[in-house]
Amino acid sequence: MKNLIYLFSIMICLSSCKDVLDAEEVENFSVSTTKSVFKVGEQISFTITGNPKLINFYSGQFGNDYDSISGRIVSPGDIEFSFNLRYNYPTRTASEFAVLVSSDFEGERTSLADVNAATWTDITDRCIIKREDAYISSGIVNVSDLVVEGKPLHFAFKYIFDPKKGSAGSVMWINTVLVTSTTENGKQTLSSSLLNDFPLYAAVSKDKNPYRSDNRSTNLVMWNNANSTVEGITYTNTTYTEEYFVSKGYPAGLSVDNGPDKPITIKAYSDARIGDFQYVFDKAGTYKVVFEAMNTSVNGEKKLIKEINLTIEE
Repeated sequence: MKNLIYLFSIMICLSSCKDVLDAEEVENFSVSTTKSVFKVGEQISFTITGNPKLINFYSGQFGNDYDSISGRIVSPGDIEFSFNLRYNYPTRTASEFAVLVSSDFEGERTSLADVNAATWTDITDRCIIKREDAYISSGIVNVSDLVVEGKPLHFAFKYIFDPKKGSAGSVMWINTVLVTSTTENGKQTLSSSLLNDFPLYAAVSKDKNPYRSDNRSTNLVMWNNANSTVEGITYTNTTYTEEYFVSKGYPAGLSVDNGPDKPITIKAYSDARIGDFQYVFDKAGTYKVVFEAMNTSVNGEKKLIKEINLTIEE
């Protein structure tokens, strides 16, 4: 009998302990505003009632959207490209310059055979190209129409030396290569430095000195052919040659896993009770604002969500 009473007492104790360790229900929690339409830059005051242990805030904006707390995949956006070009010795007529784009290049960027195996689209006529001995910007060139979903985008600078058009060619100096993607997360820079994005030497045809056109970290320098002997091979300035500086593949057609959106915690466990919260939107739009109230314990959590739909006008 004593054992039964002892066992019964333990069961009652365990049951009581479980109740104590359970999370409390979130009660009497509400959020309100004085209106549903505000202006960009206008301070919005949210009135809060109840006293949960934790309150998270989601504005509905990118990175802070309750509907994306399980993860966000950012789709590719508009792709823009630009660079600076200087024609050193611009009056020399034996040189031709072109800008190309490929979505199927897969080889070695210093191999002319691999370069020729890819499909390239000539976008030179989209660029501002001037035969001047000064750096001239290409302007911002939109190449979104050349993006293939799931594929990276390679850019190439092509230099041809044609002795039929003259006895000497210009020297091309290229710098400030910029590739950007405008997505729902704003404008993202896909390019980095020339040294990182381009190989040390260009892909060249067999009659061109392979070590002459090089990546100098601040400039890509593409030279005309010249009389020289390198490793027992003689090169001349009377032979047709072509070469390419090919960029790395930029993720222009690839979606990016941006990870889950994060909340702004406006009340933590150790914080005192709050009665209001202020927020300002910097862009117009329609937003689903979410307040997430939580009580937690070692046995779990209790949660209550309050939503407010707001319109933000210019």
